[in-house]
Amino acid sequence: MKKKKFYFKLIISLLAVAIISAGAAYFALREKAPAKLGGEVEVFIQDGWGAGAAAREFERLGIVSDGRVLVKYIVQIGIERKIKPGKYKIRAGYAENVARELAAASPEVRVIRILPGALLDDIKASLGDNGASLAAALSDDKNFPEDSRVLLPAKAADRITMLAPETYNILPDGKDAERLVTAAAALWWKQRKDTLPNDITSADILRNGILASIIEKEALVSADRPMMAGVFKNRLGAGMPLQSCATVVYAWKTRGVKIERVNFNDIKINSPFNTYIHDGLPPGNIGVPSVGSWSAALSPASTDMLFFVAKGDGGHVFTRTYSEHLAAKNKIDRESKGKPNK
Repeated sequence: MKKKKFYFKLIISLLAVAIISAGAAYFALREKAPAKLGGEVEVFIQDGWGAGAAAREFERLGIVSDGRVLVKYIVQIGIERKIKPGKYKIRAGYAENVARELAAASPEVRVIRILPGALLDDIKASLGDNGASLAAALSDDKNFPEDSRVLLPAKAADRITMLAPETYNILPDGKDAERLVTAAAALWWKQRKDTLPNDITSADILRNGILASIIEKEALVSADRPMMAGVFKNRLGAGMPLQSCATVVYAWKTRGVKIERVNFNDIKINSPFNTYIHDGLPPGNIGVPSVGSWSAALSPASTDMLFFVAKGDGGHVFTRTYSEHLAAKNKIDRESKGKPNK
């Protein structure tokens, strides 16, 4: 009985192989030569395309004569879930050969990084020759997830806070800026959508984005961000100037001057971004916030602290009163002077 079952299964398997082979042979016999047989063709495979979408594009470009036949070989080879987006150079030919060439090919992509704290000009520079189209890409609502569009700030420059810092593989088809904004905005929305209050408005997004950008520049230690956000919210609520050194650095940068350590003369700069001489938030962001900085701006620590000072190791000391702030600053200065030079 066991032998009969074995032979029965064997016959079924052989029949299946025979049917598949016959089908492949049938399609091979009726497959016509493509229009561009033997020629190398540049093809762009978009992110999210499956075998069917890729095959239709190959047929449209004349790489194969029948995309349906190509799909069958893609499935037969087992690469239907392994097709990566990017630019390919594929020789036009019969479907089986094209499928095997696709399986062996490495797509060309453009790697672009958006770093935490990146400025609009930094993103523009990373796009090279396509940087000039960044403003248009940011201004186009369609490049942002549909559900997020109601929250978009009006100005293109303010929308960079709704881009997630990350390394992106961009299809090099001349639409680099559009594709970068689309990918970075989609990731930001994925990270943030479940953390936003139900009644949040575009004005709230603008304010919190600006605050998050300041926190990004001020905090070197992730653990300090919620407390720093709490201090800034307290100062805003009390009508006190933020007195953020990061905004002063940015103000000078807009004048083409790079400073690393802010001194007394630096904070006299007449700029709307100088939060030492202007109350409230500056008129725009000072860079792309990270996930941690956005989280801190949206959920600041509950605290009565109003001041903080850098310790010199990346962290900060937080205090309630100006006298405590001065005492902490003097202590840090004394300790730093007592350290041996390295």
